[in-house]
Amino acid sequence: MKDKIMALDLGSTGIKVAVFDAQANILGSVYGEYKTEYPGPNMTLQSPTDWWNYFCDASKKLLAEHHISPDDIACVAPSGQMSALIPLDRDGTLLMDPCQIWADMRTTPQVREVAERFGGQEKVYYHTGIGLTEETFTGYKILWFRQNMPELFQKTAYYLQPKEYIGYKLTGQMATDFSDASETVMMDIKNRIWSKEILDIIGIDPSVLPPIRKSSDLLGHVTAAAAAATGLREGTPVCVGGGDVAIAASGAGVSRDGECYLYIGSGSWVGMCSDQPMLDYQKRIACICSTTTEGYTPHVVAFSGGLSQQWARELVNTIPGSDLKITYDRMDELARQSPIGAGGLIFLPYLRGGGAPTQNINARAGFVGLEPRHTYGDICRAILEGVAYIMREMVDILAAQTKTEIREVYLIGGGAKGSLWKQIIANVLQLPVVCTTMKQEANTWGAAKCGGVCVGLWKDFDQAQALVRRESVSIPDPAVKPIYDKLYDVFLTTYEQLIPVFDKLADCRLAIDAAETTL
Repeated sequence: MKDKIMALDLGSTGIKVAVFDAQANILGSVYGEYKTEYPGPNMTLQSPTDWWNYFCDASKKLLAEHHISPDDIACVAPSGQMSALIPLDRDGTLLMDPCQIWADMRTTPQVREVAERFGGQEKVYYHTGIGLTEETFTGYKILWFRQNMPELFQKTAYYLQPKEYIGYKLTGQMATDFSDASETVMMDIKNRIWSKEILDIIGIDPSVLPPIRKSSDLLGHVTAAAAAATGLREGTPVCVGGGDVAIAASGAGVSRDGECYLYIGSGSWVGMCSDQPMLDYQKRIACICSTTTEGYTPHVVAFSGGLSQQWARELVNTIPGSDLKITYDRMDELARQSPIGAGGLIFLPYLRGGGAPTQNINARAGFVGLEPRHTYGDICRAILEGVAYIMREMVDILAAQTKTEIREVYLIGGGAKGSLWKQIIANVLQLPVVCTTMKQEANTWGAAKCGGVCVGLWKDFDQAQALVRRESVSIPDPAVKPIYDKLYDVFLTTYEQLIPVFDKLADCRLAIDAAETTL
């Protein structure tokens, strides 16, 4: 009986493939990491061929190890990272492999050129709804491609996003969805169509971009060649799917105006569901289209989240000549022994510059208030609290733009594993923090819902989400509100006071890099 959905999440570091049944049970999942290349400053590349090969291997492994018959797969549902540059020729052959992914940000001149020709960056923002670090978006990458690789640009017949490349390899068909299209800086966010004005500036015809369809629409069916490569049955339906940020909102259970969710992975973001576009140029709210409704998923993204905790772990685990190792669980145990406020220690979690809430590419991480009495546990707690402060900033940014009161937040991603971090976030935000049974599978579950609705396994997204239960709710302690309010104010003040220091350090880094190349 065809009552199972295979969903894939093509992430920034690896791919997860999972199978869900009609009752939203996870029957199995497989994860594999692929290579990321950093050939130069602001350059980040991955191979679409690797993506496809990893999916093929994961699909076959998942079906075999969990004894799932290909005949039972009702639909394949793709989701993935956004804002890549994947050019194909008329025959569907990759023209860049590896290709530029979202984190490739070599396009500053192109951002300026589009802004100048369109009447200013603010005007571009209110037309497209995109407010994150501009250099990440596909439209600017295509203009860079045209100016720097003109021969390949002339050969390009199609531009796809990561999940669309997997869909194309599975079915031979091409389409994008509203969420991915709205993340490219090439879509008119209010009219939900490709923007002729922006495309003219970039120098491309709409025909090189895939048609925009709903995430739950049918893309096509698995071809004979794809069936042989993946272990799936030929003719299996494949839905269009969606981009990871909007898919995550759906997977978290956010589908009604004003509902809010937090994500903590390597980076972190806060997103909401909104019936209308939510735009604020100063705060750079990125407003993309939802995968589940005719509405939108406004969000703000910080480039560092769980990365900060990972950094603190690796400081210990990579000491040369030492056998000492520490786990995240042990770090949480030590952090629990530290008092609220980590003994007066503030952590600014800007390990990567740029991103919300500061949008400052020169900002860097730092501890303020260190004393000899501070322990490794204090450091671990300060990191958890520092990320929570950033979360509060991002929630406040979105809350200021909605008339709907935020009464609770959903938490997904790796940061949802530990009970301590959830409680700290609840206390800093003074909002209940909800985790569902899909807290670690939000992206694949969000994609699975698209597939299930596509083939009629569920009549709509609400019916699918009703199958998911709340696993835990962390209730804020009102007694700690005064101290966290004070610490949050210190956190904000510390950042503001350090802005000129960050700028001077950026100049120093340039001088240091130049010296290293000449010595």
